[in-house]
Order: sequence, then structure tokens, then C-alpha cells
Amino acid sequence: MKKILALLLFVGATSIYAQQKTHTVQAKETVYGISKQYGISQSELYKANPKIEQNGIHPGDLLVIPGKVDTITEEIMKDASKVSDTFTDDNFIYVTIQPKETLYNLSKKYKVSEESISSLNPQIKERGLEIGDIIKLPKSPTTKNTFSVPKGSHLILKGETMYTLSRQYKVSVDDLYAENPSLQSGVKEGMVISIPQKSGAVVIEDNTINYVVQKDDTAYGILQKYNTNLDELLRLNPDVINGLKAGMTLKLPLQKNAKIIKYGTAGKLKRANDNEINVAIMLPFDVANNPQLKNSQSMQFFTGAKLALTRLAKTGKNINVKVIDTKNGNLQDILSTNDFTKTDAVIGPLTTSDVTEVANFFSNSGIAVISPYANEDSLNSFTDLLISNPKDEVVADQIIEEIGKNFAGEQVYLLTNREDQELANYTKKQLEKQVKANVVIVDNVSKIVQPHDKVNGQDYYTPIITVLVGDDDALGKQYLDKLKTFNKDNIKAYGIKSVAVYDVYNPDNAKNIDAFREFGFVYSTARLINTRDEEVKSVLKDFSDIYCGFPTRYEQLGYDVTYDIVDRMNSKGDVTNNITTENTRLSSKFSYKKISGSKAYTNDASRIVRLPKK
Repeated sequence: MKKILALLLFVGATSIYAQQKTHTVQAKETVYGISKQYGISQSELYKANPKIEQNGIHPGDLLVIPGKVDTITEEIMKDASKVSDTFTDDNFIYVTIQPKETLYNLSKKYKVSEESISSLNPQIKERGLEIGDIIKLPKSPTTKNTFSVPKGSHLILKGETMYTLSRQYKVSVDDLYAENPSLQSGVKEGMVISIPQKSGAVVIEDNTINYVVQKDDTAYGILQKYNTNLDELLRLNPDVINGLKAGMTLKLPLQKNAKIIKYGTAGKLKRANDNEINVAIMLPFDVANNPQLKNSQSMQFFTGAKLALTRLAKTGKNINVKVIDTKNGNLQDILSTNDFTKTDAVIGPLTTSDVTEVANFFSNSGIAVISPYANEDSLNSFTDLLISNPKDEVVADQIIEEIGKNFAGEQVYLLTNREDQELANYTKKQLEKQVKANVVIVDNVSKIVQPHDKVNGQDYYTPIITVLVGDDDALGKQYLDKLKTFNKDNIKAYGIKSVAVYDVYNPDNAKNIDAFREFGFVYSTARLINTRDEEVKSVLKDFSDIYCGFPTRYEQLGYDVTYDIVDRMNSKGDVTNNITTENTRLSSKFSYKKISGSKAYTNDASRIVRLPKK
């Protein structure tokens, strides 16, 4: 009955051979072996079954076995005479597999990657190369190590994923999987895939491809396109026995050991309001592939976070923590394949682009996403996002305001380096606007000048204002040394952000602090460790006992952000109930609020430190 059905389904493709014999392909059979079995040439078999020239044969395929050559039409004879071991069309080279031919040899001979060959010929993975098979390859190289990608196809490049391909071509991930069986084993650089012409005809569910039959579909075409056979089609779709009709949905099998990644939809996840605190930490570690990164910013941040969680646990907080290495795969893959249904807060990642993807994924979920470092304006549009790192402009504004209170028309020098040039530009613009100051940005202390005259033996100094913009410790030391050369009664000195040389809580820094006091120095900073505070002393002792040292800036950040967020959570893991409370941690101060036009919460807390003259 199956053979009768197959003949009806394929009659359009094989009508010229309607009176010929048929053969159902068995496992491990080859074109060469079948041609010998029936005493015909491979060329005759190919001409009677045009589709196998491009797609090869598979178990369950129904082949037409032609009769004597004199029964074939003159047109077929003419076409058959053109068949050779290698031939081409507009897009591909077709190669007949010879004895001892291997995938490696073909790759070297035609300058095409093994991934490209396998992706264009999915049957290779199932049964390997066999003598007499015809496989297709991309056309000959147009330049060294480059081949012509067929129209309607795409060459997979390093770093590309199902998600990026789906977005690039505006088709569903399911369509890409169905159109290219080789992708079901994973995306690999060098693959050549076909881009679906129409999106939405395929949905992958319950380990099957659900395909809506289109108007011009034939069963033969469907079997070839989805790399399956007639027996499997009938097993999954018994109703096909009554005929193939446009609009009906067929179930088609995925490839063996298929690994399908189903991407989550932003905004559909909701926080579980249970009696647990569940935190995910997402950072780019990648230590397995890059051991030298063990002291990276991510590892330092995580060191601080671990200590924060340990101390929180001692206070009675019961915390479940999931640590996710964002370097282990594409971020969208990670978001889609991890279970976040019980997550209350996500700490990380670090970069603006990664935070954007994470914040978009958890949009309107009630799950807080904490950006510990990135604080660009582009992040302000996301709900449930907490931007922990105060903007540099917030720190600068405090000193701009301070200068404005005491400004008397002095020349203003902003000392900075290349990394903080943008912040210096902001400060200059605001000072020129708010106090009409004459502002000069310099990159070397030698360029700061305090003019003076000597009249009748009396020195007259021109008052100036100096501001160190940035956190370059070496430049901070040079700044202090330069200040000491000026007349202290005619200079106002400030700092935006902190450097080691004016750390007021470092006992080894006493002489430097005394020198700054001579100028009535004032500086603003987002982070400052008060080593005289008892709680801070306890934290620093833990750092010293466990990690044998004083916490680095990123260890401080990891501790502060993690401790602050989890400490705000109630027993159900809700952080938003206590988001606006102002807290001071190891080195950072947190005061979250929504600035004008922003959906995200931003920490705008900064500290100002005054060193009044004695």
C-alpha cells in the first residue's frame, strides 16, 4: 500500500517513467550498488531520478528503475550524455564520490571547509560517504580561501548564532532548523546554510517539526527538504495515506541527537513570589579557555560578591545563588536555556551591550537586573533595572557646585588623562555655562601656571583654580607635588573622583592629607572606605583573613553591589519594596531613584570630602 501511495505522490516528478520498475532504498545501499543490481548505469539511474543528483539517496526513498535505454526518450538520452563525475549549475559543483574519497580530501581539493560540505549534504552525518554518491559543494573559489556563496545561502562566520541569524534574515529560528538539518547538531563556523524564503510555516515542538503544507508542495520534495523518508512520514502522519493537501500540518522528525535551542521571549517571564531569595550572578569569566583571566575584573568582582554572600548568610539570610559564565556561549543562548522562573534578581553582566540584552529579556518580569558597572543613558529605558554605578557626571556636579559657591573669576585648570577626557569636557562645559569661567584642559602638571609679579620686592600671585579630573593614582601624586609649588593663599584645589594620594582613611597617607589641608582641598567620589568604621573594619578583616590583602576596586564593587541588593530583599526575595532606602556599604553609597524620563532606577549617591585648612 505504501508503494502505491508513493507512486501517487511522486507521479509529477516521475511520469516519464510511469511504466518502469521501482526500488525502495534500504540502509547502506548506494547508487553504485543499485545500478549494478538492475544492470543499468549510474547515469541512467540519476536521469530517472533527478532529485538524487543534488540530495543523494536515503533509506526509504522510492527510486524509479528505468528500462532499456531505447525506452527512454530522446531528450533524456541527450541529457544523460552530459553526466560526468563532476558537473555544475549556477550555484554548486556536483561531485561523484570515488573509491577512497574522504571528507578531508574533498575539503582540501575544493578548498571548502568540512563544515560547509556536511551542512550542504546532511546525509553524510547519517551514513558517511559512499562510492557513487553525488554531493554538492560551493562553487570554485573566487579568491584565495574564499568561495562563492550560492544565492539564497549564508556562510556561517565566527560568533554567529541561531539568534543572530534569525534577526539578520527576519525568519524564525524554527524555520532555520527545519530548512537546514545540519544546524540541528549545532552552529559551526564554515557551514553553508539555506535561508528560508518564508517564515512561519514551521514550528518545532515535542521533538518534531510541525510543517504547514504549501500549495506547490509534493511529498517527494518534503522528504528531500527535511531529510526523512516515506516510512517515517507515514508513521508520524497516518492521514497522509488519503493524500497530501495544502494547509494540513505534517509532523516531521528532527535529526538524530538534535540540539534545539528555543529562544525565550522578552517580557513573558514573571518573578515567583515565594519564600526564597534566589540570585543569579552573570559575569564573563571564561577562565577555562583563558587561565590568565583568573585575576580579571570579573573574578575580582566575584571575589567581593562571595564575601558579601557569606556575611549575609551569617545574618540569617537564606540565599540560593546561581553563577553563570557569560563567556561559555552566546548570551541569548544562555538566557533561553537557563531556568530563571524562580529568580528574584540578576547581578551583572558588566558591559552595556550585555546588560541591554539581559534587561530586555527580563523586562516587566518583576525580576530586578542590577548593572554593577555600566551606566550609559541607553539603559534608562528598561524597567526593573538598577544602575548601581553613579555616573561620573553626578560626581563632577558636586565639585562644579562647590566651585560656583566660591568663584571669583579665577582661571580654571582641569588636569586629566585620555581615559577621563570626556568627563573633563563635561566639567569644562558646565563651568563655562554656570559661572562663566575661563577653563583650560591640560594633560600634564607642567601646563598649570600661576602667574605672579614682583613689585618693590613684594610678590603678587594671580589666583587660580585647579581640578584633578579622574582616578589616575600616578597623576594624583604629580598633582600634589605641583600644588606644593604654588602660593597656597591664591589657589583653590579640587578633585573629581578619588585617587590614592588623598585617601583620608589610610594611616600611611597622613603627610599627604596634611599637605592637601594647606589648600583647603575638596574632592568628590563615588567610593570611599572609612577604615575607622567598626563594620568596615570587620569586612576588611575578613578580606585579609580569606584573601590575604586589601580589596581591590572591583572586589569592593562586587562586595558593595551584592551586599546592598540582597540586604534590601525581604524573605520573599522582593527588592523593590525597599529600593529607595539610602545605604552606605564598604566603599559605596547607594541611593536609588528614577531620574526624569527614566524607567530604570539609578544610584545618584556621591560623597564630598572636605579637608579644611588648619
